[in-house]
Amino acid sequence: MLQLRSAARLAVVIVALLALAVQCYWSARTSSGTSDEPEHIVSGLVALRTGDFRMNAAHPPLMDVLCGAAAAIADPPPLPTDSESWRTALQIRYAGEYLWRGPAAEKAVRMIFLARLPVIAVSLALACLVLLWARRLYGWLPAIFAIMLYCLEPNLLAHSSLATNDLAVTAGWALCVFAYWRYLCSPSLLKLLLVGVTLGVAMLCKFSGALLLVVLPLLAALHWGLHRRLSAWRLAAGLAVVVVIACLVIWAGYGFGMQPVSKAPGAIHLPAGQYLAGISYQLGHAQRGQPVSYLFGQVSNSGWWYYFPVAFLVKTPLPMLVLLGLAIGLGKMQKEEWFLLVPVAVMLAAAVVQNLNYGLRHVLPIYPFLIIFTARLLARPWPERHRRWMPTAVAVLAMWMVMEATLYAPQYLAYFNELTGGPAGGNRVLADSNLDWGQDLPRLAAWQRRHPEAAPLYFSYFGTSDPVRYGVHAEPLLGLSPNYHLQQMGPDWARQSVTPHTGWIAISENCLGLVPWYYWLEDYRPVDRAGYSIRIYHIKEGERP
Repeated sequence: MLQLRSAARLAVVIVALLALAVQCYWSARTSSGTSDEPEHIVSGLVALRTGDFRMNAAHPPLMDVLCGAAAAIADPPPLPTDSESWRTALQIRYAGEYLWRGPAAEKAVRMIFLARLPVIAVSLALACLVLLWARRLYGWLPAIFAIMLYCLEPNLLAHSSLATNDLAVTAGWALCVFAYWRYLCSPSLLKLLLVGVTLGVAMLCKFSGALLLVVLPLLAALHWGLHRRLSAWRLAAGLAVVVVIACLVIWAGYGFGMQPVSKAPGAIHLPAGQYLAGISYQLGHAQRGQPVSYLFGQVSNSGWWYYFPVAFLVKTPLPMLVLLGLAIGLGKMQKEEWFLLVPVAVMLAAAVVQNLNYGLRHVLPIYPFLIIFTARLLARPWPERHRRWMPTAVAVLAMWMVMEATLYAPQYLAYFNELTGGPAGGNRVLADSNLDWGQDLPRLAAWQRRHPEAAPLYFSYFGTSDPVRYGVHAEPLLGLSPNYHLQQMGPDWARQSVTPHTGWIAISENCLGLVPWYYWLEDYRPVDRAGYSIRIYHIKEGERP
C-alpha cells in the first residue's frame, strides 16, 4: 500500500511538472521578444564571445550568459565591434542594431525562443524546491498542494518563459534561504559552504539578490532568539564565511577580472568592480525613480509607496489571496515558518521605500515563500467550527486556480484578477511590464491574417522587437519602440503620427497610458484586441467619439 501511495505521489508531481513545462513552452513559443530580452541575450553573447561584461552594466551577468549560450545554438553571426554603440556600451541600441537591424535579424526570433529555455529549466527546478521545502515542513499532501499552486500562479508562469533574470533571482532567493534554514537546523561546514555559493549565485542573477545580505542576518538573529542552538559568535562567524564565499562566486561570475568601480576617468579597478558599479547605479536609479510610472490612470516620476501592495492585490489570483488569508488565519506560526515570512517582509519593505514602480516582477521572489506558507492549510488542524466547510472551500479555490490558468493561457504576462475585471481591465490600474511588454506581435500578425480588409494598418508599438520579424505589416506611428522607427522619419512624420486621423489603428497599451500622444483615442472604443496589450481601432471618416 505504501508503494502505491508513493507511486501516486510521484505521478502527481510528474504531471504537475509536465503541466508547468507545457505552459512555459507554449508561452515562449507564442510571445514576441519583450522589452528587456534582447539586452540580456546580446549582452550574454558579448560576454561569452569577448569576455566583456560592460554591455549590460545594469544587471549581473549570470542569466545573460546562460540565455546567450542558449541563443548561440542558432549559430548567430559574429558581433560587430566597430559601431558607436559598441564603443560606448549603449546596450539597448547595440542589441537592436545586432538582433533586429543587423546581421542576426534573420535568426532573431529563433534566438529569443532558444534563450528562454534555460529560464524554463530554472522554473522547473524551483518548482521541485517548493515541493521539497513544503514536504520537509508539512508532509507530502501539503507539498503536492504547494507545487500545484506554483504551477498555476500566472506571474511565475509569465516570467518562467522570458529570457530575463526575474525568475532566476526568485529561484536564487528561495534556494539561499532554504540552504541557510537547513544549515541552522543541523550545522555543518558543507552546508555553510552551500549557503555561500547559493548567496553568490542569487547575487549574480540580479542586484536585488544583494537584499539577502539583510535577510540572512535577520534569520540568524531570529534563530538565535527562538532556539539558541548556535551561539551568537558562531552565527556571526558563519555569516562572515558565507559572505566571503559569495564574493568569490561573484568574482568567478565576472571571469576573475578586475573592473573599474565607476565610469569616471581614473576609477580604481577591483575584483568584480563592475558589480559594485552596478549596485551603485541601481541604488541611484531606485532613488531617482522611473521616468514614467503608472498607477490608477495617473503618471508620476517618483512613484507611490503603495504601488507594489496594489500590484500584488490585483495581479495575484483571488483564490490564491483567499487561500493565503485562510493560512494566516490558522493561528500561531511554527518557528520554521518565520523563514518563509522574513524574506517576504524584507522584499516588500525594500519595494515600498524605493521609487521604481514599473512591474510586480521586481517583487516576484515573494511568491515561492507565500506558496509554501499557504500549504500549511493542509498540515495544520482546522478549528472545530470550520471543519465542515473548509475542505470544500480549499477544493473550490484550487479548482478556481486551475480554471484561471486554463482561461488565460498562454498570456500570463498580462494577467489581472477579477478586482480589475481581468486582463482586459488591467490598464485602468497598471501598465508597463504588468500588462504590456511588447509580447503580442504574433497575435497582431494573426489578427491581420484574419482581417485582410484592415489595410493599411497604422501601428504604435511599445517594445524593442521588430514587428516585421513577427509578420506584422503596418505603417509605423510614433511609439515607444527604438527598433521600429529608428530610421529617423523626421519631425513632420512624428507630428502627423499623433494627430487625430481615420483608418485602422493598432496601439500598444503603454503608448496610450504612459505618454500623452494618443489621449484622443480614448474617446473611441476599440473594435478588437490583439492579445491583451494591443488595442485595435477603426475610425471612419466623419465619425465622432
